Amino acid sequence: IIRNGISGTAMPPGNFSPTQARVIVAYLRSLAEPAARGGLGAGVAARGGVIFDGKGECLSCHRVKGSGSRLGPDLSDIGTVRTATELERSILEPDFEILPQNRFIRVVPKDGPPVTGRLLNQDTFSVQLVDSKDRLLSFRRSTLKEVTFLDHSAMPSYRGRLSGDEVRDLVSYLVSLKGIQQQ
Repeated sequence: IIRNGISGTAMPPGNFSPTQARVIVAYLRSLAEPAARGGLGAGVAARGGVIFDGKGECLSCHRVKGSGSRLGPDLSDIGTVRTATELERSILEPDFEILPQNRFIRVVPKDGPPVTGRLLNQDTFSVQLVDSKDRLLSFRRSTLKEVTFLDHSAMPSYRGRLSGDEVRDLVSYLVSLKGIQQQ
């Protein structure tokens, strides 16, 4: 609807890329979400930040405002593109939706051990990924025996590892991440 409009109404089509349309939809959903929850179930962002940095060990894979690992996606502005519901599901059921830019890949060189990491780029001749040691690695396809996308998210499920209150606090923290704030 954002991109195509609604024929015969005041909703015109918009010249938005699919990514821009997703951001608009996420924003609109975020406005509706507190009303749908009736204001109940919201966590405390400050406590969620402590969980993110500590018990959750999220910085071992993710990056926020320049700190952390590059293995997983940078979450500095995740609150602008994902709703609380989507974030909670990602924390509890990471395999439910794996965005293409977050897929992991396993490459097997002809003369070396297999390497697994987050795919950054690929083309006809090469594959680039970030491995678990935060290294950017580039392989020429001609030197590889095998290139395989992994079916499961590298992120563990936090179901049972965090209490319900801790999950709500962590989600509140993630929703608060809106990127670099302008002064």
